[in-house]
Amino acid sequence: MNATQQHMLDSYRALQQGVPVPPAPGTDEIRTVREIFAWREFRRVLAGRVVRRRSFAARPASAAASAVPAPVRVPEEGRCR
Repeated sequence: MNATQQHMLDSYRALQQGVPVPPAPGTDEIRTVREIFAWREFRRVLAGRVVRRRSFAARPASAAASAVPAPVRVPEEGRCR
């Protein structure tokens, strides 16, 4: 049984029992990937390493090839930018 068939079976059972239907497979994949990237960036900042800013918006291929993100440095403790 694949994920789609399992979801259909779970949806049918949920409707029969009057409980909420589970989300479809793959519904939150993009959000999960973005949260993982944000967590890894957060860990880099805590470690004092250089963090590169990423844009998750789709860009044309020509703009993506020419635009190189600038590194962001974490300020030293006790100093403001």
